[in-house]
Amino acid sequence: MDRYAAALPGMPRLGAKRIRALMEYFGTAEAVWKASPDELRASGVLSGALASEFLAWRAKEDPEAVERALRARDIHVSTWRDDDYPPLLKETANPPAVLFYLGSAPVWTRTVAVVGARKATAYGVNAAKSIAEGLARAGVTVVSGGARGIDTVSHEGCLAGGAPTAAVLACGLDVTYPPENRNLFRKICEQGGTLLSEYPLGTRPLGRQFPARNRIIAGMCRAVVVTEAAERSGSLITADFALEEGRDVFAVPGSIWSSMSRGTNHLIRLGAVCCTGAEDVLSEYGWGAEKDAPAEKSPPRQLTLEEEMVYRFCCMGETVSAETLLAETGLPLKKLTMILLSLSVKGCLSEAGPGLYAARDAGATV
Repeated sequence: MDRYAAALPGMPRLGAKRIRALMEYFGTAEAVWKASPDELRASGVLSGALASEFLAWRAKEDPEAVERALRARDIHVSTWRDDDYPPLLKETANPPAVLFYLGSAPVWTRTVAVVGARKATAYGVNAAKSIAEGLARAGVTVVSGGARGIDTVSHEGCLAGGAPTAAVLACGLDVTYPPENRNLFRKICEQGGTLLSEYPLGTRPLGRQFPARNRIIAGMCRAVVVTEAAERSGSLITADFALEEGRDVFAVPGSIWSSMSRGTNHLIRLGAVCCTGAEDVLSEYGWGAEKDAPAEKSPPRQLTLEEEMVYRFCCMGETVSAETLLAETGLPLKKLTMILLSLSVKGCLSEAGPGLYAARDAGATV
């Protein structure tokens, strides 16, 4: 472990760009640590005031103590130059100079982010879990933010599909946030996944750190799938970062009456790929699903977005009641009735009993 690199993020206002610039100029983190005041100022990386702050902080900081604290928690340190650093993240405009990680080294070749709202609806939860599990069955590592709602079920879906998952946190790795995900984080590490952070030990989850966390999620992935998002959502920030870095953005369509689908529907209008299942992502990159993975039901291509949304919801279990669809989709009764009738006529649904519907694999009707 490079104790000097591990200590540098602890300096307030230093930031990833300056740390990278200092390490580029001096060659190593140790050389940065041991540079004289004149050498630091001559580098041009730090202003006079910030150089003075750095020198005062450095005099009080103990890299050996930082290393001991990290080793006691089995936390590893990786710089953007190291082999165990996420390969796609290295290519971004502003990669973290130093990453702390717990678990396996985050160097997977197939990575897709699945993100969405914290206050998710049942539709969003089911969609995220289904997509994440489908991706995992094809050997894809799902990356998300470890937060409540969509992030949590995305990690759970990936674990259920048998692939490692990565949670990028907006706090130090010794801080469990949200606290109810303690067991989930433990399972992530036990099943070959990773907890990642650019923040040193003891860092609390502050609001300004979540957008910075989102750039890491987008940067280390081939694509970002937004499953559910309001008009103003952190998930849309992640999508923006993805587009800036040339990554692909997928969005799950939702009801035009649901406020939690306004963000995803807007992304589709702007050109995001409409995502109705894991197969949409897998086919985009030719990854394919595992041979023994159960085939997912495929809706006909001529469905409207709302019909496709209802159809996908019906695929979540063997049967679903009209009352459940009414409550979870947010559609007006008259509109839902028309959609159910249309899906039945198109051969997508069959009535399994009074007010009960079952999805049929209608892909062959295209």
